[in-house]
Amino acid sequence: MASTIIAVVGSLLGVVLGFLVQRLQADVAHRRHLDDLKREAYAELLRSVSASYAQASSGGGTSEDAALLKATAVIELLSGPGIASAARRLAGQVGAAHELLRGSGQEAARAAIDAADSSRLELIGLFKADLGIRQQPATAAAPDEGTRP
Repeated sequence: MASTIIAVVGSLLGVVLGFLVQRLQADVAHRRHLDDLKREAYAELLRSVSASYAQASSGGGTSEDAALLKATAVIELLSGPGIASAARRLAGQVGAAHELLRGSGQEAARAAIDAADSSRLELIGLFKADLGIRQQPATAAAPDEGTRP
């Protein structure tokens, strides 16, 4: 009788442990998938900011503004409120700075461009913290961080 009870308890324990391990593996896979989606969205936002700046600098149209809004919307869906609001703020600053750049030129837009660039660098820091990427010292800025929005 004791051996039957041990067998039943052992089987039940095995089922429960198996379920817990599978659940943990599914949670880890889900978090990794979300992190991959965030990385793609974060990179798309930063690419859109750079492309929009390039278009505005050359006096071009606003086709990159749509990509910027799309990337911001994806970030709002995938990220917490702090990152989402920072992304919305940056998108607004970029749009305003680039509109001023197209209409009035580089010198007139300088302050707005610098403010947007500062917000972009702040947002990059938030992206890195969200993805668990260790921050680099300020003296060793990444190559992308030297470009204007």
